[in-house]
Amino acid sequence: MSSHLINVRLDSERLRKARTLREHGLKLSDVVREAIDERYLGLRPEPSTDGKTLIGRIFELYPDPADVPPRDYDVHDRHAARRAILRKIRPAR
Repeated sequence: MSSHLINVRLDSERLRKARTLREHGLKLSDVVREAIDERYLGLRPEPSTDGKTLIGRIFELYPDPADVPPRDYDVHDRHAARRAILRKIRPAR
């Protein structure tokens, strides 16, 4: 494993804290590594391009309100959905 050296500028308060940590036996390199790992874990995952996952997240974030009546057709049946949509947009005779 190859290592790289980084320089970090510290204000006087952080320098004081770093010295105190070092006096208590902590290696500053370990503190920095742990902080990087912790921050990295906190990053949001990359957005998924899987359609089912995206739609599932949308429904989790924006569920139907409780007062909305159930649909009178099978939303997974494209023919039934088409008929229902046409009923809604065509004027009644």
